[in-house]
Amino acid sequence: MTSLVPTPSTDTAAVLLDQLRRRRHGAVALPGLEPDSYARDHAAFELLSDQRGLIAEHLAARLAGRGDGPISVLSVGCGDGSLDVRLAAGLVRAVPGRPVRYVGVEPWSGSAAMFTAEMAALEYRELSVEVHVASFDDAVVEETFDVVVFVHSIYYVADVGKTLRAALALLRPGGELWVLNAPRAALNALVDVLAPPLEDHPQWFSADVDAAFTDTGIVLDVVVTLDALVDLASSSDDVLDFAVQARLTSELREPVRAYLDAVSVPGTDGEPRVPHPVDVFTATRF
Repeated sequence: MTSLVPTPSTDTAAVLLDQLRRRRHGAVALPGLEPDSYARDHAAFELLSDQRGLIAEHLAARLAGRGDGPISVLSVGCGDGSLDVRLAAGLVRAVPGRPVRYVGVEPWSGSAAMFTAEMAALEYRELSVEVHVASFDDAVVEETFDVVVFVHSIYYVADVGKTLRAALALLRPGGELWVLNAPRAALNALVDVLAPPLEDHPQWFSADVDAAFTDTGIVLDVVVTLDALVDLASSSDDVLDFAVQARLTSELREPVRAYLDAVSVPGTDGEPRVPHPVDVFTATRF
């Protein structure tokens, strides 16, 4: 059956985005997302997206390539643990009896508590878990790891190059650094226009991460793009706010939804989906 969903209209989207940009020019910044609702809205967003599954599958395959010996993982910005618990369980099940060490770093205590609870529910004797309630810059981590992973968390660091160097220093020889970050694609073009500024730096996207790897002299092994889609046509207002990283006013919701409709593509079911790819940067410590 032929899909009735239009392909993205680049011209229409560009016009709508420019209209939003002019509308916001010189205006007071929109409110940011509150920490206590951020995790809830994030979880609701993920239910409308296939990205979490793509990430879990991709990282699980990478972890499987690390062999069958003891393994340790540091997850920076681990959130509520919904991704990490899948990876940890997969590691234990793949090689029964293998010691698995999993450490999270998460600045919000509510999400850190959920991470701990999710991991504890696995009840694997081989799995040891710890979480640091702190930013990566402030966390005191006195051990080294086989893998250090940032999943959608490097946006918020003050200095990407400094963070990459610090993360690489936490790796054992042969260990791998994985940074998953979004490019400035259609969805994040809205973030650029609507999200309030961070305290002391812009929000970093993939081009910034790529430049930081180059500037620090850290050699990238590979960059892979996972092409995810999210159903924002049926999203609540709270999920829409999460998508643009700001609390929208009622006057902005209609033009924002019009823009998202213009950049949408047909999903596997023929219904409109917004592309929101994620880039996976990988480097090895030698």
